[in-house]
Amino acid sequence: MRKRITDKKNWAIIGGITIIVLVLFYPIVFEGKTFGSPDSLNPRSSSMILEQSRKTDGQFPLWQPWIFSGMPTADAFTYISSLYFPNYVLNLLFQSSHLNQLLHLIFSGLGGFVFLRFLGLSKIVAFMGGTAFMITPFMITMIVFGHGSQMMTAAYLPWIMWMTIKVMTKPSFCGVGLLAVLMGFQLQRAHAQIAYYTWMLAGAYVLFYLLWNINNTKETKIKWLGLGGFLAASLLGIGIALLIYLPSIEYTPFSVRGGGVGGGAGYNYATSWSFSPKELLTFIIPSALGFGGQTYWGNMPFTDYPNYMGIVILVLAAIGFVHRRDPLMWFLLGTSILAIFISFGKNLSIIYDLFYSFFPYFNKFRVPAMILILVQFNTSMMAALGLNYLLTLHKQVIPRWFWICTGLLAFYLLILTFGQSFLQQLVSSSFTPPRTQDPRTIQAINSLRWDMWLEDALTMVLILAAFFGLTWAFINQKIAKNGFTIAVTLLALTDIGIVDRKIIQPDKQSGRASQLMSSSIIDRYFQHDQITKILTDDSEKPFRVYPAGALFSESRILAFGIESVGGYHPAKLKIYNDFLQRTNNAGTLPLMRMLNVKYLLSPQPINFPGLIQIRQGKMKTGRGNLPVTLYELDDFQPRAWFVENVEVHTGKNLPWGTFTAQSFDPGRTAFISQTDIGSNRSFTLGSVTDIQYSLHELTVKTKSTAEGFLVISEVYYPLRWKAKIDGKEVKYFETNGVIRGLIVPPGNHEVKFIYDRSSFRKGIIISTVVFLLCIGIIAFGWVKSPAL
Repeated sequence: MRKRITDKKNWAIIGGITIIVLVLFYPIVFEGKTFGSPDSLNPRSSSMILEQSRKTDGQFPLWQPWIFSGMPTADAFTYISSLYFPNYVLNLLFQSSHLNQLLHLIFSGLGGFVFLRFLGLSKIVAFMGGTAFMITPFMITMIVFGHGSQMMTAAYLPWIMWMTIKVMTKPSFCGVGLLAVLMGFQLQRAHAQIAYYTWMLAGAYVLFYLLWNINNTKETKIKWLGLGGFLAASLLGIGIALLIYLPSIEYTPFSVRGGGVGGGAGYNYATSWSFSPKELLTFIIPSALGFGGQTYWGNMPFTDYPNYMGIVILVLAAIGFVHRRDPLMWFLLGTSILAIFISFGKNLSIIYDLFYSFFPYFNKFRVPAMILILVQFNTSMMAALGLNYLLTLHKQVIPRWFWICTGLLAFYLLILTFGQSFLQQLVSSSFTPPRTQDPRTIQAINSLRWDMWLEDALTMVLILAAFFGLTWAFINQKIAKNGFTIAVTLLALTDIGIVDRKIIQPDKQSGRASQLMSSSIIDRYFQHDQITKILTDDSEKPFRVYPAGALFSESRILAFGIESVGGYHPAKLKIYNDFLQRTNNAGTLPLMRMLNVKYLLSPQPINFPGLIQIRQGKMKTGRGNLPVTLYELDDFQPRAWFVENVEVHTGKNLPWGTFTAQSFDPGRTAFISQTDIGSNRSFTLGSVTDIQYSLHELTVKTKSTAEGFLVISEVYYPLRWKAKIDGKEVKYFETNGVIRGLIVPPGNHEVKFIYDRSSFRKGIIISTVVFLLCIGIIAFGWVKSPAL
């Protein structure tokens, strides 16, 4: 180990990987720029207010009242980067989240390098394979478009596969402990879907290894020791991550991702962004179906990048498989094919449906195309093995496949040269209509689509011609081995880098907007505008705002602590999501009053009784500065009130037509779906004398002469929010299909809703103890056998 650390060539590899990342992300590292996509700004808004709340309250914020009338944080995978153990060190070194992400990107490249070195490949060949995975467009896109957690979770993939193979073939305490830490950290990085796919690949290798060696009696002891070590590491890894997953697993039945048949996401939701067989062309030509944005004409709702891995990488992978059909190659190819079939989702559902129906937790995920990360990793590793084979051809006879490939390439070039009109007609016939009605814009987009297709097709020919030219020269002793290896590596990485640059810094003529912007622009974006200033200056809290129309999913106002009925979150509470769907986003004034709405934000003027115009002005949004009219509701309903009548409806048969009528009066009648009260009842109207509100506690002081029914305009979430009257826990009811209600006895009382933190605390304790245990296992193994 000490020799590896002091090896100057290893440090040169680290330096090379780092330089590539610095060159790709030069504007971020050296020019003070940042990425400002909506998916980057949304979590930043949330993080700003949650960080402020954490400093104010002195504890981790588990509830966020600023989005969808309130929803959990850690339960729903919000603000959990601060629970990621490595961040305790990384945050001391990097204040910028982008620099943290770039460090993980470098980590992914080093992981691929270490994996390939473990397989016995030379340093430069391992460098090519690891770097090819690191800069695959998926990894780059996740940084650019605000999905850093996906990339950082995927960065652990090569490391986990390295240690899985090592534990299975050479089991040791040190290996088991290190694999557990890697698995635990990957789970903590909290993109559960990418982690799930990683564990699928690792588990598939374990199964493959056992079956392949089923008749190998010499390895029986090692096989079972390896299996035991892998299972132990997996359990320990889960233990390290329980601080995140224990609350989340409990939340699943209450989430939109647990609301489908069998507790999973609904099939249509789960199969959003299914890959399609025709999109396999993007493995060869990046713009085969456009290049994201308006130019994309594939089957997915939209996308920002092609699933390209590099044409040189793809050819090298094919060469590697043809000439090295060992167990590992069969495994990499087999799992890649399986992953491709799973990625098709609803477009070719036979394989996907088996996993959706029978694999635990698989039905919680959407975006089947995301599993292509396994294909991209496997292909990069196979390519390195292919290059390693090519190096054995020095001074050999040129193989037959070389002439077949060059012949096909020449034929393809002839088609591009002399059959361009036919090709254009063929390709253009598959274009889907752009999302615009302007004929000139449609013509311009379709023209751009063809130009991109043709340019990428010609680029592919040039790159392959250069590759085969280098191969011919190497076999015929025109180039030395090191020169050939370096040249092919540079060619392969340049090929991918060209596509990456189009993602990071798209040309103005590309039809796609650049996500790069100055950090000062982001700072100004989160400064007050005319509208947010009025809302934050209103001291009559608590209240909510209703963002109408296109503003409903706007999340910037979170940063100012403004509570909203709308917002965006992929794992919102199912009860609230159902309520919004049944009521057209709570789009009537009575429902707004029920949700404690005081102000309405509209992108256009509204002339409607009950709305008082306060201000017209510009409001900053993720789509730019928009004209917004601010209205106040003339009959503002407080956060808590008593009602005279309660109607009981069995099951979920609530009168939604009544709720959505303009005549609905939430201050008079409440509707509950439980049968605890027995039947419809009338209550005496009490009064709310005081409301005290904090992030994890709501206190309502009441006064009544007889038993009353108190309605609380807070989202019904009985898993965490516990109700007490004068210190004694009581049951409360789902009221009006979304909020809370409870019976209050006569007299003066203090009603409290307290957020239960016990599951969160339990997870932290377990994770900390298991992590320390793993460190102890690694230390014990290191003392026993220092070699790793």
